[in-house]
Amino acid sequence: MGAGTLPLSALDRAGWARPPGGGPVVEVPARLRALVSPDGEARAVAWHWWETWFLGGHEQPALARAVPFLLGLLADGGTPDRERALGGLSRLVERPPGEDGPGGPVRAAVVAGVPALVPLVEAADVRTAGAAAELLAWLPERAREVLPALRGLCGRAGPGPERATALIALGTLAGTPAGSAADRAVLEGALRGRPDPDRWAAAVGLCRAAAPAPPSGVVVPLVTELAAAHRDPDGYAAVRRTRFHDDDVAGLLAATLRTLPAPCREAAGLAVSACLSAPGQRPEEADGLASALVVDALGDLEQVAARALTPWQRAVLGALPGADPVWASGELGPWLGSAYGLPGTPGALARWCAARP
Repeated sequence: MGAGTLPLSALDRAGWARPPGGGPVVEVPARLRALVSPDGEARAVAWHWWETWFLGGHEQPALARAVPFLLGLLADGGTPDRERALGGLSRLVERPPGEDGPGGPVRAAVVAGVPALVPLVEAADVRTAGAAAELLAWLPERAREVLPALRGLCGRAGPGPERATALIALGTLAGTPAGSAADRAVLEGALRGRPDPDRWAAAVGLCRAAAPAPPSGVVVPLVTELAAAHRDPDGYAAVRRTRFHDDDVAGLLAATLRTLPAPCREAAGLAVSACLSAPGQRPEEADGLASALVVDALGDLEQVAARALTPWQRAVLGALPGADPVWASGELGPWLGSAYGLPGTPGALARWCAARP
């Protein structure tokens, strides 16, 4: 056990308060014990309770008190479902400090357990290590303690979701005062790796580490991976790629591209043009990809005519007029008009884009 952790043997001495009229909080000790039951069905029931009752915010005071016991379970190498426990803690702290989410005492309880969590990033089981990396990425105030373990995980994890998670986590914390040029060098090396299925993750990490001015090299892998996710959404979603953003890589990439600064706009526009004009696409495929990228850029806006365009919006809309395949089906123009009030022909859209501030 380490700082911020408690063994289950101390459960009954924790002074669980009984709410007026009784209530589920009095079951907390038994439920926490069931998380390590040798009976898999009993564990499943206990985890369902944890994830629906506690993580739903129904018992905030008890939750803050329960976190040290969950951390104690994680510190015990024989505890089953450690990956699930780490994921549950991530849900508690996955918003930056100050944003809506669990109260300060809950976050403070997780932060106090960082000394017990950092060794899990070095666990032999890479899935446990990846889950710990995701959790610790949400604790920038402890970046100095976490970064050395993340650097090691980036180096030893093979291509796949755990390394992608580690690269994104490294970038997230490398953007704090505790980060260093060496951390960005790790991400830049992964970005240059070919072939490397995790180049997109290194690009996301660099956008976080080098904000607000990421290197222009991040744009192509971000746009290319987003296009791949839109071309075959079912096939893409069938392969787990990261732990962040609930493994919604398209959502993560789109959110990252929305943060691109103006100097990256031209590179983004060229990357979008290349994807939209890729040879071998059927008209409906090109049209579908264009529509998906427009939705990524514009969201649920009803009108954009009076708006100043962000760099990502300008990159997507500016690429459409010159991408002949996307107009071949005849569906894109009417949709642009009905969905966003945009001009529905290549020439008119090009003039519209040129007139935007």
